[in-house]
Amino acid sequence: MENDFDAIQGVFFFDPKDRIYQDHFPGSPVVPGSVIVHSFFSAARQAGLLSSGLSIDRFRFKSFVAPGEYEYRIRVRKKDIICELYQGEEMMVEGRLNR
Repeated sequence: MENDFDAIQGVFFFDPKDRIYQDHFPGSPVVPGSVIVHSFFSAARQAGLLSSGLSIDRFRFKSFVAPGEYEYRIRVRKKDIICELYQGEEMMVEGRLNR
């Protein structure tokens, strides 16, 4: 994970062998939105960005996210944290964590 003054970048790996994909969805696995949002919470917590009044706001899933490796970017602003998930140059998910 690289730290910039106001941005964090890294990679999330959603393991295709995880048992969750047996039911979500058989034959065409999709990473649950809650797992993606939790991954952003975890990355923000590891970077020391979480405070006690954090809330989820406006997460948009632009495409189904299959298990695998995805780049993420977290941009820190005064009142919120912008979260973005990419596959190559394509943004798959975007959302905000309010502080």
